[in-house]
This record gives sequence, C-alpha cells and structure tokens, in this order.
Amino acid sequence: MQKYGILFNIKIKNIKIMNIGIIGLGTVTQGFIEILSEKGNWIQEKYGTHIKLVAVKDIQKGNIYNSKGINLEELLSKLNNNQHLSDDSLSEATTVASIEDVDLIVEATYSDYKTGDPAYTFIKDALSNGKHVVTTNKGPVALRFTELNEIAEKNNVSLRYEGTVLSGTPTFSLIEECLAGDEILEIRGILNGTSNYILSKMSEGDSFESALSVAQEKGYAEADPTNDVKGYDARGKVAILSHKVFGVDLGLDNIPTIGIDTISKEELDAAKNEGKNIRLIGSLKKSGNSVTGKVQPEALPMSDALSNIGGVTNAIEITTKYLGKVMMTGPGAGKLETGYSVFSDVLSIIKNKN
Repeated sequence: MQKYGILFNIKIKNIKIMNIGIIGLGTVTQGFIEILSEKGNWIQEKYGTHIKLVAVKDIQKGNIYNSKGINLEELLSKLNNNQHLSDDSLSEATTVASIEDVDLIVEATYSDYKTGDPAYTFIKDALSNGKHVVTTNKGPVALRFTELNEIAEKNNVSLRYEGTVLSGTPTFSLIEECLAGDEILEIRGILNGTSNYILSKMSEGDSFESALSVAQEKGYAEADPTNDVKGYDARGKVAILSHKVFGVDLGLDNIPTIGIDTISKEELDAAKNEGKNIRLIGSLKKSGNSVTGKVQPEALPMSDALSNIGGVTNAIEITTKYLGKVMMTGPGAGKLETGYSVFSDVLSIIKNKN
C-alpha cells in the first residue's frame, strides 16, 4: 500500500501527506474542491495531514496531473469558465488508479443501476491498487457492495460513500457513531429530493410536467429524469442502507418500487382534503432475522414528521430499540452541500489513519 510522505514544517512537526485524485468533475467534486481550498490549512493544523490534489480526470472536461499539487483556485477558475483541461503527462489511456503517488481517489461519475460501470471498474481498480476510495456513486455501491468492501478490507484501505444516500447530510456518521450499540428496527425516508420537489410543486397547483420542467431548469433533475420519477434512485438508496445498516443484500429486484410519474393532481388534492401530503417514501423494516424494503408514494397525515418535508429537502427517520424515533433532515441538492459529503468522508479516512 502507498505510504504517505513526510514533510517537516518550521515547528519540526511531522506532517503526513495525502495525495488525492478525482475521477469526474461534476457539481459534487467541484463543491468538494471549493471546500478543500478553504479548509486545507485547517485540516493540516487539526489533523497533521497536508492534502494535495494531484490528478483530475473527466471524459469531457479533460485531465491534469501535477505531483507537486494542482493549484485549486486556478482549477476552479478553469472549470467555472468551461475551459478544457489538458495535460500531456496524463493521457486518455492513463487511469487515476494506476498513478503511483495517489493515496485516495474520489469517484463521482454517473450512476448506472444495471451494471454499476464505469464507476464499478474505477472503484475496484483503485481499491485493488491499495488506494482509499470516496464515492458518491450509488450504482456500484447498491449492486456490488459486498465485493467492493471485501477488496477494501483485503488491501487495508477504506471505502466511504456518505454521499450516496442523503447528499451531504451525515446519515452514516449518525448511524455509526451516535447510534452505535443501539438496535435499528426501521428506516423511513424521503430519499430523493427531485421527487419531493415535484410533489411539493404539484400540491401547490403545478402539473407534473411543469414541476418537472422547473426541477430540470434548477438543476434538481437530469435531462433524463427516469431514475428520479420512477423511484429507481430511491430504490438504490434503500439497497445501500440495507447493506450498511442490516448487512443484508436485498437486491434491487427484490425491492418493490413505485414512482411518482403516475400520481395525478387530483390524488394530491384528495390527500390534502384529508389532511395528508403524498410523499415518495423509501423504507426498510427488520422483523426477527428478516429485512424487507420498498419504495412507494404514501399519503401521510400531518402528524407524520415526513409529511411536512417539502421542496428539495431529504429526510430520514430511524426507529431504534433504545432511543425510539430519530430524525435527520438536510439538503438534497447543491454544489457545496453535496461536496461536503466527499469532504466529510475524506476527513473520516484521515482521522482513522492517524
């Protein structure tokens, strides 16, 4: 495994170096780079680790490699101005996982729920090469969780994926740290901010088509919104939660899923007349040794905390044996909000290695 180098500052204090490579320069990683540019000195002072971004690779935006560290402000300026990145030292055939001095890879390409690729291959290669991985990619984690974790353990590296479920809201940190020792019995959540935004706009009088169009204009929904409105994105998150919380591989096909694309304004109005709001709910329930999951629209009474979550906000309610119900809400979109999930995972790896 790649060992961190050592710097000596004027206080003669050993400083570890962590070299990071990024695959995919979309909204999430640009947010991470912004946060890193602001908090780099704080990380070094608090955790004794100097982070260098040494490689970035994006199929459309180009590549950069600099063993001494890429200037983050210059990189952000180029990305903000849509300038193509070009570096002859990092060819199209070179993978970030093969760069010897990279210690940690941030993988943030698009999610594919059928094969998990190309992200699955990127993550597998990185872990096999002894590099830590932070990913926000739901496809490979939902489909190949057990295999990828076994590779990480075999090579004594970390695989972190906080951003796969509730963007930057620290769901896994809550479960791993704050709820350690408690027994989780049930999980319910609004796991897809796009669907929640559309339902919220429809309850205000918009049509499905109009609400979707606005969501796309605001960047909440992709040009192809299938994964959001059909419930596939929420289903992937339920699968990841099942792996993480209960250690059970449900399989995507075994999670009954109904999206929001067939919900009419009349149904929303009827629910409202009954004092209810319709929300797309992803849920998991443990009964004895059995775990079941599902995704479906539900008409929730106003007394249900999830009923009152509107807009692009995500929320998760965890029922435990000792604490009862614990709820967390947070943003379901946004550059810095989603970028923070990557930042928090990088910090977790640094803290665990110190």
